[in-house]
Amino acid sequence: MTVRLWDAVTGAPLQTLKGHSDSVTSVVFSPNGKQVVSGSSDQTVRLWDAATGAPLQTLKGRSSSVNSVAFSLDGNLLLSLRISGDWVVEVNNNILHLPLDYRSTCEAIWDQSVVLGHLSGRLSFLQFKQGPKLIV
Repeated sequence: MTVRLWDAVTGAPLQTLKGHSDSVTSVVFSPNGKQVVSGSSDQTVRLWDAATGAPLQTLKGRSSSVNSVAFSLDGNLLLSLRISGDWVVEVNNNILHLPLDYRSTCEAIWDQSVVLGHLSGRLSFLQFKQGPKLIV
């Protein structure tokens, strides 16, 4: 429901970002450190000013929890690649079905790479490249 930012050196609290109406499931800083994006079980993505804690934008329209958020490498775009049930989804298109052995308990997404964490302790690394054909 809230995101808290602390000074990594002193441990002093810096900001409390309030706005989500359900559990926050993912948080990431922009590459330049000036913004924070958070995803939540309330089906929203929120963009914040890291220095002031001011809300900048709320993205709505998802039909499920937002389990992973990421910025593009240049910091200009919020990525739309996500895991939804047994699918890797880009925007609203199912692009890769995950067999039972590859379904994750947690995931991390960076640019077009996905890391899936499994109950067994195993990690699966997937990288997507866009071209005439999607390469996985």
